[in-house]
Amino acid sequence: MAKSSAQAGIIGLILLIFGTIDYFIASGFRFFVFVNLAAGIFALVLWATTSSRESLGAALGSRTTRYGANAVIYSLAFIALLVAINYLADKHDHRFDTTQEKVFSLSSQSMNVVRNLNKPLKFYGFFQGGQDQKAKDLYEAYAYASPKVSYQMVDPDKHPELAERYKVSVMGTTRVQYGDNPADGTNVTELSEENLTNAIIKVSKGTRKVVDFLDGEGEGDPNDSKSANGFASLKQALEGEGYTVRKLFLASKPEVPADTNLVIVAGPTREISSHVIDALTAYLKRGGHLMVTLRPAMPGSPDPEAGLIKMLGGWGLKVGDDVIVDQVLRLFAGPALGLNPVVTSYGTHPITNGFTQRTVFPMTRSVEPESPLKPGLSVVELAKTSETSWAETDLVGIFQQQKASFDAGKDQKGPVAVADAVDADLKTLGFGKEGESARLVVIGSTDFASNQYFNQFFNRDFTVNSVDWLAGEEKSISIRPRTLHSSSFRLTVDQFSLVFALSVLMLPELLLILGVAVWWERRT
Repeated sequence: MAKSSAQAGIIGLILLIFGTIDYFIASGFRFFVFVNLAAGIFALVLWATTSSRESLGAALGSRTTRYGANAVIYSLAFIALLVAINYLADKHDHRFDTTQEKVFSLSSQSMNVVRNLNKPLKFYGFFQGGQDQKAKDLYEAYAYASPKVSYQMVDPDKHPELAERYKVSVMGTTRVQYGDNPADGTNVTELSEENLTNAIIKVSKGTRKVVDFLDGEGEGDPNDSKSANGFASLKQALEGEGYTVRKLFLASKPEVPADTNLVIVAGPTREISSHVIDALTAYLKRGGHLMVTLRPAMPGSPDPEAGLIKMLGGWGLKVGDDVIVDQVLRLFAGPALGLNPVVTSYGTHPITNGFTQRTVFPMTRSVEPESPLKPGLSVVELAKTSETSWAETDLVGIFQQQKASFDAGKDQKGPVAVADAVDADLKTLGFGKEGESARLVVIGSTDFASNQYFNQFFNRDFTVNSVDWLAGEEKSISIRPRTLHSSSFRLTVDQFSLVFALSVLMLPELLLILGVAVWWERRT
C-alpha cells in the first residue's frame, strides 16, 4: 500500500502541472483542466494520508531516482532553451509562408513598391470598434516588408477628428497616407492587397505617364468593359499602376502628341492609313515607345495589318502569315484544334526576368527576329510556344474547314516565337543622338490582352510588365497581387483549447504517467 501511495503522489504532481499549464495557456477546454486538477489533488491527498512519505523519501534517494532526476534536469534545460529561442524569435521575427500559393505573403510587386518609398507611409483603418483582423493582418504584412510603413486601427466613433481630416464617411475605409501632407493620400473602400498596392503607387508617384491607345481602325477599345474583345481590363490595370490612359485618333493629328510616353496598337481590323504609319514611324525615330498586338489574317481577304507589318519589318521583326497550332488531347474526345497555345518558355529580358508562370496566346501569329538584324537593333524573343506546336500556313484549312496538320514543307515546327521586344539604338540607325533609343514590344495575339484572356494565367503580368519596360518603369516590373484560395481554417477559442489539450498536453502527460508507473514497478 505504501509503495502504491508513493507512486500516486508522483502522478498527482504530474497531473497538477499539466492542468496548470493548460489553464494558463488554453483554458477554453475546462474539462481537461478540471479532470487534471481534481485527479491530481485526489492523488496528493491519498499520498498525504498514508505512511508512504518514508517510502517516497527512500525512493528519491536511490540511484535510479538520481538518474531520473538528471533526466528531468536535462528536460528542464531543453525547455529553457526552447523558451530562449522563442524569446529571440519574438524580438527578431521572420515570417515563413508554407501555403502552396503563398496566400499569406505579399506579391513581388507590393514588396517592390513599399521598399522603394521615399517617405513614410501609414495606413489608417477605420473600422467598427477599431477592430478588423483581416485588415490588421494585411497592414502588418506591408509593415513587415518595409520599415517606412506603419498602421493604426481607428474607431471612427472615438476619433471623429481623424475621420473628418481624411474625409472618411464609409466604415471599413483605409486611408493610405504618404508623408505628412493630407493632400498626398487617398482612401480605399474595398480592402485587398491589389487595391492597397495601387493606392500606394498612386500617392507615391510624382508624375503620371501617358499611354495612348490608337483609335479609328477597329482596334481594341480601352473603354469597352462589356465585350470579350474590349481592353477595359488592361486600362484598369494600367490606371492602377499610375498611368493615364487615353484614346488617340492619330488620323486627325499631324503627329503623336509630345506628352505621349507609349502608344498601343491593339489589333486593327481595317487597314491603317499611310499617314498613321508615317506618324508612328516618326514617333519611333525620335525615341518613342510602341506596343503592337496582331491578329491572324483571314483567308480570301486582304490583311488589314499589312502596312503595320511592313513597318515592323524596318525595326527587325518578321511577322508570319500563319497561325500557331498546338493540339491537345481530350479524354474520350480526341485531339482539339489547339489555337490557344500555352507558353512556359521565355527569353532573357527585364520583362520576363524570373518569369516561370504560364501565359496563353489565343489566335496568335508568329513574330520572330529578322536575320540578319540591322546594326543598332537588338531583338529578344520574349515568349515561345512548345515543341509540339507549329506555325500553320494553311489558313483556309484552319478557318473554313476547322482542321490542321503539320506540313514539313510549308509549316514551321515549334518552338515558335509569339512575342518580341526590340531595343533600337537611334544613333547607330542614323535617326538620333548618342544615348537615344526607341523600344517596341510586338505580340502575335490581340486576344492575349483582351478582357476575355487578360486575367487568365499570368497574361496580366506579362502585358503590364511590357508596358512598364516600354515606359521606362523597370522598377515596377513584377508579379502582381492575385486572388487566391486559402486552404486555412479558423478555430474558436474553445476549439483551439480542445486541440491544444488533446494533441500537445494529453499525449505527453499519458506517456509520462506510464513511464513513472513502469519505472516504479521495476524499482520495487
